[in-house]
Amino acid sequence: MGIRFLRTFEGDPSQVERAASLLSRAVAAGGLALIAATWPLWTPQTAFPQIPFFGAFRRVPAWLDWPALVVACVSLMTALIAGSRWRLGRWSLLTFVAAIAFLVLADQHRLQPWAYELSLLALILAVLPASEAIVWSRLLIVSIYFCSALSKFDWTFIESGGGQIVAGLSQCLQMNLGRSSLPERILAGALACGELLVAAGLCWRRTRRVALIASLAMHALLLAALGPWGARQKPAVLLWNVYFIVQNFVLFGIAGNKGGATAADVPLASAPALSAGRPWRLAVRGLIVLAVLFPLSEPFGICDVWPAWAVYATGPERLRVYIDSTDIARVAAAVGPYVDVPRYVDGRCLVRIDRWSLDATQAPLYPQNRFRLGIALALAEAAGLQKRIQVEIEGPANHWTGQRSSHTLTGSTAIAAELNGDWLNGLPRQFADRNLRK
Repeated sequence: MGIRFLRTFEGDPSQVERAASLLSRAVAAGGLALIAATWPLWTPQTAFPQIPFFGAFRRVPAWLDWPALVVACVSLMTALIAGSRWRLGRWSLLTFVAAIAFLVLADQHRLQPWAYELSLLALILAVLPASEAIVWSRLLIVSIYFCSALSKFDWTFIESGGGQIVAGLSQCLQMNLGRSSLPERILAGALACGELLVAAGLCWRRTRRVALIASLAMHALLLAALGPWGARQKPAVLLWNVYFIVQNFVLFGIAGNKGGATAADVPLASAPALSAGRPWRLAVRGLIVLAVLFPLSEPFGICDVWPAWAVYATGPERLRVYIDSTDIARVAAAVGPYVDVPRYVDGRCLVRIDRWSLDATQAPLYPQNRFRLGIALALAEAAGLQKRIQVEIEGPANHWTGQRSSHTLTGSTAIAAELNGDWLNGLPRQFADRNLRK
């Protein structure tokens, strides 16, 4: 089984098994490093609100996060040692997926792009034989590049000059291009085109070596753009790019070196699988097909931004939280450092919940308005601003014009009513005993 044009690794069976085992160790090492870099996010912390995916998880005791986190870390350490050639390593990868799934359901902020990607790869490597695992892993990575590139072919991304990526690269290389200048727009377009060409090039044997080198160079440039001499992003963002360099080298380099047999010649049972049951393998294949196709529904408001791999896109929906300048003292304990100066128009102050997230959890803010409305509710509850907190909601930008719909909500009741229109939960854990949803 597999996508035929991706089934062109030219190593012998032992080489394929070695590549799959190395990839499983890379997943384990990457997961441990990224969890360590965002450690507060995975604990039952109260410094930043936690918003479960479903209302039932608002009633799950927070202390259960600790055993789930321990299980995830121990599983990754075991998989790092055992790899995927041993059943223990495969079971460890599967256990990691289960633990991460629980933690993410308890707080959707934890659905960081890297956590989602590593969980999918771990599932592939745990259940499928080595030869097939390489095929489906390649398909997943190609889809990530493809969807990420599509999200950048957007009026807002080009018009903004590539956002923080091009701005960070310009700062790193000390290029004075001017904000949203023509050179920045050209670089933004080149970035989107380059990512799309990498996705296409990785699909075929003849272009794979060049595409691999291009992908490594692209992630090196992202490290420069987002690193200490550029946009100064948090360590997790940089570590994910480092992981991609290692992952691509293993998946499209080591598993694709010149040699004897082709993938079609490698027996699908060449590596020990967890179970010979065909339904389990069919389920995993179906899940990966869903993960590849589901991002295409993001423009229609079905798939969330990060599972659609629109990581650096500038067009998704946005939300801003405001408080009155007279209430600054009431929020000082929680978000004092993240309150901007009052606006001249109405004296309201923007609360930088994105910076609050970065400092409290060491992770970027989950980009859905549903999640951000929950943050506003938690802030209003903590500071006693139920009737005075205000949010400005902007919908996704029009793909061709950049125009957005917008409206303003004032007070917790209006925010809760807005959340009633979403089938996923937007209320924080501290609202477990309240019936604010229909």
